[in-house]
Amino acid sequence: MFILLIITTTLSFLNAKSSFLDNVAKKWSNMPSSTRRELQKEKQNLKAEQRQYNMMESFAKYSKIQRKINVVDEKLEDCAEKENPVWWQIVVAYGPRAVCTLILLTLTLYYGRTPLFKIPDYVDLTPFNYIISYPNERNYVSFHFWIMSCNVVARVIKV
Repeated sequence: MFILLIITTTLSFLNAKSSFLDNVAKKWSNMPSSTRRELQKEKQNLKAEQRQYNMMESFAKYSKIQRKINVVDEKLEDCAEKENPVWWQIVVAYGPRAVCTLILLTLTLYYGRTPLFKIPDYVDLTPFNYIISYPNERNYVSFHFWIMSCNVVARVIKV
């Protein structure tokens, strides 16, 4: 049962702090490809070249460079859509939480009536005994109560 305690506690904390995992996964999945990096570098070079000209004095050169920048922007948008489609962004955002939730649900269904550990008899939690040990005997901590407690504690802790 000790392993079950560790697994459920870990999954509860991962589920509660999945936004942290989501941010790491989003950073990893949004890393630009070599094509995208080249386009961004080209755009920076064009902007640097454009800054050399005054818009009022040499409007033709300025506009010509601006059109090139617009073409590069369109290519960048196309590249971004191909690299990170919407379905992939949803998977990255909600995938870890869904996996943790499904595992916890499966464990709850399988170990729902299993007591995780016994509270010593000299500890009296009289008004809460029924809630803590719902499908089990008195002074046993139920699986449901343990998962709920871990979820509450994980959400209260600020990281």
